[in-house]
Formats: sequence, C-alpha cells, structure tokens
Amino acid sequence: MKPQDWRADPLSGGEQGDEETRLHQSFSRRIVLSALLVFAGFLGLFARMGYLQVLRYDYFRTRSQSNRMRLKAIVPERGTIFDRKGRALTENILRYRVIISPSQTVNVRETVDAVDEILPLLPEERERFFRLYKQTRRYEAAVLKASISEQDYYRLAVQLYRLPGVSVEEYYERYYPYGEIASHVIGYTNRISEEDLETLDPEAYRGLQYIGRSGIEQQYEDRLRGMPGYQQVETDANGNIVRLMHEQPAVRGQDIYLSLDIELQDFIYRILGDYRGSSVLIDPQSGEVLAMVSKPGFDANLFARGITQRQYQRLLDDPHGPMYDRALKGRYPPGSVIKPFMSLAGYHYGVFTPYTRVNCPGYFRVPGAARRFHCWNRRGHGSVNADRAMAQSCDVYYYTLGYQLGIDRIAEFASHFRLGIPTGIDMPDEGSGIVPTREWKQKRFKVPWFIGDTINCSIGQGFFTTTPLQLAYMTALIARDGSEFTPRLLQRYYDPETATFTAVKAPLDTGKVAVYESGIWNTVRQDMVNVIHSAYGTARNISRGLTYRMAGKSGTVQVVSFKTERRVHAHELGAEEQDNAMFIAFAPADKPRVAISMVVERGGGGSSTAAPLVRQITDYYLREQNDANA
Repeated sequence: MKPQDWRADPLSGGEQGDEETRLHQSFSRRIVLSALLVFAGFLGLFARMGYLQVLRYDYFRTRSQSNRMRLKAIVPERGTIFDRKGRALTENILRYRVIISPSQTVNVRETVDAVDEILPLLPEERERFFRLYKQTRRYEAAVLKASISEQDYYRLAVQLYRLPGVSVEEYYERYYPYGEIASHVIGYTNRISEEDLETLDPEAYRGLQYIGRSGIEQQYEDRLRGMPGYQQVETDANGNIVRLMHEQPAVRGQDIYLSLDIELQDFIYRILGDYRGSSVLIDPQSGEVLAMVSKPGFDANLFARGITQRQYQRLLDDPHGPMYDRALKGRYPPGSVIKPFMSLAGYHYGVFTPYTRVNCPGYFRVPGAARRFHCWNRRGHGSVNADRAMAQSCDVYYYTLGYQLGIDRIAEFASHFRLGIPTGIDMPDEGSGIVPTREWKQKRFKVPWFIGDTINCSIGQGFFTTTPLQLAYMTALIARDGSEFTPRLLQRYYDPETATFTAVKAPLDTGKVAVYESGIWNTVRQDMVNVIHSAYGTARNISRGLTYRMAGKSGTVQVVSFKTERRVHAHELGAEEQDNAMFIAFAPADKPRVAISMVVERGGGGSSTAAPLVRQITDYYLREQNDANA
C-alpha cells in the first residue's frame, strides 16, 4: 500500500466545488451592496448639491457676497470753532496711530510685543488694546498706540514688512490752541464709550471715535461732527482688501462762529491773576455773549489726546475746581448787586417810590421782634432815599423794602429777570440758581418760611443764589429798559456741502418786563450811575479818569459765619475767610454797548476788588470797539 500524499485535499472534488461557489456568491453580494451604498451616497450628495445650488442659491449668494464685500468707514474731519473775528479756537491736527488687524496676525500677543520693541508701549496702552481687541470683530482693527510722532511713524514703517497685521493710520486729533482760557465755553471731545454706542445713531457715527463732551463741542455736536462716508471693498479670505467697489465721500463738519472775542476772554482771564472767579460780558444791543470766563480752567487737550484715569481724578480732586464752569453753573449769593432789581420790584408793586425815605440807624428790626438785622455801616446812613440808598448800598433801606414786598412778590418779579430759572443760552447743562419761596423751603428743609428769610433775601443773602450769567443778563435787561432776549453764543455757521454762511441772531424783544411806569428804568439806571460817579458812591474810586459814564453796583458777600456782634474786618481774615467780591455794570451809561458781571471768590470787597477789574475790562473793550470803528 502506497503512502498517502500529504498535499492531497481531504475533501472530495464535489464538496470542494460547492465551497468555492458559496464563497464567490458571498463576495459578489458584498460588492453589490458596497456599490449600492456608494451610489446612494453620491445620489444624496448630488441631491444636496442641487438643493443648495438651486433652491438655496439666493441665500448663499447673499452670504458669500457679504463675506467678501465689506464697508469701510471714511471718518469726516470735524468742523472748526471760530471766535467772532475769525480766530480758530479749535484745530484738527493730522496724527498717526498704530493699529492691528487680528485677522491678519498669526499671534496677536507676539505682534504686540514686537511693536513694543520698536515703539515702547505704556502699560495702559497695552491694557486698552487688549480690551478693545476682545470687543472687536475679526476683520476689524484695534488701536494699539495713538498719536505717534512723524519720526516714530518712519521708525515703524520700515519694519512693517515683518509685522503682518500691523499698519499706521492717519487721523485728526482735536487741538485747542488757547488751552484753559476758554475751556468751559468751548468744551472738549473724547472717545465714544460703550454707553454712548447704545444711544447714538450708528449711521451718523460710523467709524467715528470722538464726540463732543461739554460746552460748544457738545451743544453743536450735530453740526460739528460731519457725516461719515464709506468705501465698499472686496476682501479675500483673510480680510485683506483686494478691490474698491464703490466710494461715498465723507462730508466735513460745519464750521461755527461764536460771538465770543477770544482776545477779550484772554484779557479777563489774565487780569484775574491768582483769583478764582468768573466774569460774563453781554452786548445789550444784540444779546450776544462777548466773553464767558471761568477761572481756573483746564487744558482740554488732555481729553483730546486721551486723558488717563489718574489725570482725570487729579482734576476732579483739585480743591480749586478747574472742571467747574462757574460762569454757567456757579451758585453765588448775589449780595448787594441785587439791589437794582429790588428797587425795580418796589417801584413796580407800588411799595416804594424814588422819593420814599427810610431812616437807617445801622440796623433793622422787624416790628414786634427783638432780633436786629445790621447794616454794613453799623453807624447808620441816616435818612436816605432811593438814590442815596443805592449809591451808599444801605442795607436797612432794602431790608425795609423787602419786608414790605414779601417773598412772594420778590419771587414773582425775579422770574422776569431769569433769576431762579435758566437764561436759555445755547450751552448744555445751564445752572439756574435759587430764588427761594415758601414752597421751596418747606420741600427742601421741611420747615416753614420766616420773615427773617425774606429780610436776608432782600439784600441777596440767605438762600438766594445766582449764576454770573444770570447777573450779566439782569444787568443787560436793565440797560435795555426791560426788553427781554435770549443770550446766545452761536453767531453764524458755514456749511461745506452748500458752501454758504448762515447767520444766527439772538432772539431779541421776546417780551417786556412789565412795570407800572416806563420811566423807572431810567431812574434805576441813574441810581447805578451815582454808585460810580457821585461823591458818595461806594465805587467812586473807579471813576477817576473815566472818559465815559458807567452804571454799576457793588456787592460784598460773606461766605464764612462769625459768632460775634462786632463787624469783622477784611484784614483780620485769612485768604479762605475773605468775602466774595461782586460787581455788575454797563457802559456807556447813555448808550450801553456792554453789560458785565464779575465774581471774585474770596476777593474781599466788591468796590475794592471786583469794581477795578470791571473798570479795566470796560476800558479795554470800549477802546477796542472805538479802534475797530475808527
């Protein structure tokens, strides 16, 4: 028997064939199934493509275009503010700033470090950039360093090839050439905040980074800012601009011309010296504001450049209050400068006549009461009429007048002089002062009105407060025979779109302060002339050498209380214990061209400090006017 071949198939031939057939059929089924799955996948893919390309074509076409089409804002140049003689009070200085486009940067933090090696960054600049960076959309740029010099611009420019995403952008920075001299009137601009964005019109402020914050910059923001333009550009996948599709130019802001005379403003600011205070000048004929001084002021350029929190806090903490607009908002007891108004009220209500005489023994006592209200002259003025009472500023005369008028009639008449209410000047946030009433005191202090309150108010003390602007308005109103007006700063504006000037006149003759006899205006004006030009006037010291007649009234307002019956003299007081010095005037008395108020904080006597300053100002202004008309 032969040995079995080890390679022989143990299965018979038939069985082997059946197995091969089964394997082949199984493999074929798998191929068919796989083919069907692939076919179904392609069928689904084609169906999806058809859906997207046909049914959703418009939708994706719009999205595709918006992804590659972008609007780039063109920022308008802000309008310039000029004074009445065409001197620029603001300028727009071309500056450069470093910006970073995150979409074009591999690593933003490393890019910032690279720029820092070329142009050293302040810690607050880095902090501000990363804060902006987090708020910025991917294709928008964020400012890294603002206001670099031209030299720094060139230093960085030669390195830009190795700093993808970094570029230098031109922009205009607001500049205030007169610094603090007119800072409160002109105001300032600074960066638009996140809170601002919630209320501002996005179309009107597209691309703008600055907004007017105070003064004229805020009041006429809509005129000054201009209208942004835009460029419609095509970008690549990284946000790079590849083509300009359309451009709408920006419209420059309007130039505005104020009634302010900056040289006059500067003169007043300088003669105040180290004093704090305010002075307002109004042209009684036109109602235009000629000067509006508040000292100390602040450098508005700090805000335009981007003030730091530390710098801003230093301004707020300054005890001299440089940020406080004294002319517009300062609340000062008017003191004796209110006496011309009180005389008019007495005549109007028939309580006094110009010939009424009052005996001044040096004090006034309310009938039936023990308290004495002292006159500034403790020895008394004797028997005085209206002329003497005004010229010598007899308190007892006005105590008596106020007592007989009563606070209700005083408050009613005050409203015609815009006392206790805003004058309506074209400035934001005007203060109103206080003309107290029974209702006001009850609401404020929860106590009733006393007759002593009326006595104090009758000489401009107690709760009675006014702003320097209101005092200038009151003075101008007396010079105008009670013809009401609204003081105004805007004189005209220039529209670059139409290339035309438009004049804006102050609203004049808007009403008339009703008095029972028109002649009493002249009576009060003559009494004010005697304050300066009579031998017994309290301000006669400023009449020497006057080539014109001036009408005025001085006031000295105690700001520190002393528990003593005797009169405390100025030489006994420290600097911060001195009285406020006040003076109002108009000149020339016969044809007034200027009405003025002056408040000198802690200045001492109104006649000794404020009146000589007013004399200097009126001399300067009228001389300038005469030279201009020569």
